Amino acid sequence: MTQVAPQHSPQHDSGETLGRVRVAQANPHNDDLQQEVAAAPARANRVWWMATGLLMLMAVLFAVSTTMLWSFSWMGIVRAFSEAALVGALADWFAVTALFRRPLGLPIPHTGIVPRNKTRIGRSLGLFVQRNFLTEKVLDEHVVNISGTFARLLQNPASRQRVIARVRALVPQVLEVLRDAEIKKFLNGQIEDMIRDTDLARATARVLRALTANQMHETLLDEFLGQLQRFFRSNQLWFRQQLREASPWFVPEMVDRKIFDAIMRKTEQTLNDALSNRDHEFRKRLLDSAYGFMIKLETSPELRQRAESLKTLLLQSGTFREYVESIRDSVLAAVDADVQKRESVLVGALERVLQNLVDSLAASPKLQHKVNRFIRNMLSTLVGPESTYVADLIAKTIDGWDTKTLVSKLEEQVGADLQYIRINGTLVGGLVGLALYGIGFWLK
Repeated sequence: MTQVAPQHSPQHDSGETLGRVRVAQANPHNDDLQQEVAAAPARANRVWWMATGLLMLMAVLFAVSTTMLWSFSWMGIVRAFSEAALVGALADWFAVTALFRRPLGLPIPHTGIVPRNKTRIGRSLGLFVQRNFLTEKVLDEHVVNISGTFARLLQNPASRQRVIARVRALVPQVLEVLRDAEIKKFLNGQIEDMIRDTDLARATARVLRALTANQMHETLLDEFLGQLQRFFRSNQLWFRQQLREASPWFVPEMVDRKIFDAIMRKTEQTLNDALSNRDHEFRKRLLDSAYGFMIKLETSPELRQRAESLKTLLLQSGTFREYVESIRDSVLAAVDADVQKRESVLVGALERVLQNLVDSLAASPKLQHKVNRFIRNMLSTLVGPESTYVADLIAKTIDGWDTKTLVSKLEEQVGADLQYIRINGTLVGGLVGLALYGIGFWLK
C-alpha cells in the first residue's frame, strides 16, 4: 500500500473534529474508539508489509520451484501452490490498488475508482445517511431529552461562563461584518423596502390598539397628564405674561392676575383629578379622541393618503436616510462599547436570560417536552422525506475535501482489512492451485 502523507483541508479537519466531539458525547467508550482510530494507520501499514512480503515470498518460491522442478519431482507441488498463490496475490493487489489509484501509474480503465468518483460517492453516501439514519422513524425510536441535557450543562457555572465568553468574543466579529459597506448598503435597502411596503396608517392604528388591549394606554395617559401638569407649573410666568399682553389696556393688572390665578387653579385641579380618577370626564374625552383617531387611521382615505405622502417624503429625504444611518451606527457603537466593558449590560442580561432559562427547564418537565417537540419538528423539517439538506451537506463536504487526503484517510481506516484481502487471496489461490494440481495428477 503506497503511503500518502496526510494533507488536511480545512473542511476535512473541521468535519473530523466535529465528528470526534459528537462521538465523545454519544459513546461512553469513546476513549477506546479514539485509540482504535489513532492506531489504524500503523495497523494498516503493518498488514500492508505482511501482504507484500507474502507476495514476494510466493514469487521467490515460484522461481525456486520452477528452477528445481527437474531435479526434484515433489517441487511440482510447491510450484503449483506458489504459482496459483502468486496469481491470486497479484490479482488482489491490483483490485485493492485500483480502488484508490492507478496501479503502477498505468492508465488502465476502471482504476482509481475513489478519486474519479468522489462526487458521486459523496452524493450516494449523503442519500444513504439521510434515508436510513435520519428518518422520522429513527428519530422517534431514539428520543433524546435535548433541552434537559442543555439545562444540566448550563447549570454548571463554568459551562455557562464559557458560553457567555463565546458570545462576548463573537459579538465584535458580528459588528465588524455589519460595518462592511456592502452590508450597510443591504441593510439600508431592507429598511427602505420595509417602509415602502408598510401601510403606515394601519400600522399606527394596530400599535395603538395593542396599547389599549393591555391597558398600557392608561399608563401612557398618566404620564402625559403628569408631564402636562409639570409644564403648566414651570411656565406660569410665561402664561401670565401672555395673558397680560392679550388683555385690553383698560383692564387693570389686578383683574388679569385674578383671572390667571383662577385659570391656573382650575387647570391644576382638573389635572390632579384626572390623574387620581380614571373615570374623570377630561380623561374620558382624551381617550375618546384617541379612539376616534384610531378609527380614522383604519378607515379614512384622507389620513391614509397623508400617511402615504409622509412615507414617500421620508424615502426621498436624504436627511431621513442620514438619520437612520446615524441611529444604526450609534447602536452598533454602543453595543461594541458595552461588550468591551467588564460589567457589560448586554452580557449581564444574557447571563440572566440563560440562568432563567436553565432554571425554568430544570424545574419543568412539561417545558422540556415542549422544547424537545419544537426541536424534533425542526429536525423533521430538516431531514424529512422531502428534504435533501443532509445529503447535500455531506456531498458538498466530501466534494470539497482534497482528493489525496480523502484517499489517504480511507486507506488508513480500511487499509488493514483490504490488505487482509490480499493475504487471503494469496493463501486461497495457493490452495486452489494445490487442488488443481491434485486433480490433474489423479486424472493422469
